[in-house]
Amino acid sequence: MRLTAILIGNRRLFRQSRKLIVFFTLMLLALNTVAKLVNATNSPLPPVVAPNPAPQTLTGTFQVVNNGAGDQIEPDLDCNLTSYTSMDPQGGSRIHFLAPPSNTDLMVPGNGSDTQPDVSGNRIAFSEFNPQGGGVGVYDAVTQFRTDIPGGARSHPAIGADLVAYEDRSFFAGPNQSELGVYDLSTDMDTRLTNDLLFDKNPAVSPTDNAVVWEKCLTDGTGCNIYAAVQTSPGVFTTRALTSAAGENRYPDTNGQIAVYISNRSGENDIYYQPLSGGQETRIAIPGDQRDLSISGNLISFASQIPPGTEYDIFVYNLSNGALYQVTNTPVDEHSSRITFCNGIGRIVYVSPGSDFDVYSFTFQLPSSSPSPADQINALIALVRSYNLLPALESTLVGKLQDALAAVNRSDTATACSSLTSFISKVQSQSDKKMAPEQKTESINSANQIKANLGCP
Repeated sequence: MRLTAILIGNRRLFRQSRKLIVFFTLMLLALNTVAKLVNATNSPLPPVVAPNPAPQTLTGTFQVVNNGAGDQIEPDLDCNLTSYTSMDPQGGSRIHFLAPPSNTDLMVPGNGSDTQPDVSGNRIAFSEFNPQGGGVGVYDAVTQFRTDIPGGARSHPAIGADLVAYEDRSFFAGPNQSELGVYDLSTDMDTRLTNDLLFDKNPAVSPTDNAVVWEKCLTDGTGCNIYAAVQTSPGVFTTRALTSAAGENRYPDTNGQIAVYISNRSGENDIYYQPLSGGQETRIAIPGDQRDLSISGNLISFASQIPPGTEYDIFVYNLSNGALYQVTNTPVDEHSSRITFCNGIGRIVYVSPGSDFDVYSFTFQLPSSSPSPADQINALIALVRSYNLLPALESTLVGKLQDALAAVNRSDTATACSSLTSFISKVQSQSDKKMAPEQKTESINSANQIKANLGCP
């Protein structure tokens, strides 16, 4: 969770005027775009993948990044470089960073009103506010050289390689009429990606700077959809909407091939993903609400609510095999997780509340193997039994899963696949009175995930 919107609203004054005729012309264009967003119909529900209902515990090492006085927030990292914002009791804010080999805690040169760090390689992009509005700076932790991107009223940067994306409020008076721009550090080329009266915000840039993803919302901050701009040549981008369904689609990130984001279309906040170039959207069905997601390679870190409680813990989902791992297990709400995976080593930074907000890190290696099909079938048997179905129905469903388990244990994949298909058919045939719709969806998704892992046709 990034605590930036309030900072921007409180510190920024936009006094730029526009001629009336220009304003009304742009307003008509915006209203047309708004109408398209508001009137968008729900697309068919996307395919669902359901991780093992019982996540594995991810083992690794926890470390304190900074738990000193004041709030430590907005962590980010890339490989071995970690950065975060430190808020002092007087209201000042500084960008700190830790870099190898010493990992000494150092500060980025600034004016004491610096926030929103984003890390790529050796560079840290950040916002710096002042009475005139402020702008975006980039600091190289190795050369110790700071670059200030030209232009004011810019904030919330995201950096990937040489590309810095940012929110730009220099065009309109309304603070929620921000545009999105990108600046190429290698060529000093500044490109405006959007041109409307909507709220373009929360950008993320791929590690190799080939793509930018962001939210496009109505000016009241609702009706958000995810957009992507893919760079086809220096300074030339192809932009497309990745979502257009009703509901809220927020907090995008990208690894350069896919975009991941949170949507509430299922009735709760779930993780979705889809290829940047176009293709099938997929929902990851995890119980409870998810938030604060970050992607590196095939790994997604996020905070997830633990039903039936309300606290959030940090989890990792592996896109390559559907494995779900739990990182933290505490009575407090961890948030703002960010992940990096470099040279076989994963690291996550996140914020945990105590007497104030503190930043911690977790270093891990992925287990050598994901949950076996036998483990997944046993977990599905436990899930079906937790539904408290009629005894005859429970016995039938569990019997089919036990047949599949016996087949897996004797390496008879064909029979296991057949038993799982029979299980799915039996679930599908049940009325909503005998088996709740959400129970049918959950168990079918889990069985399909097992079939995929077995390589069933």
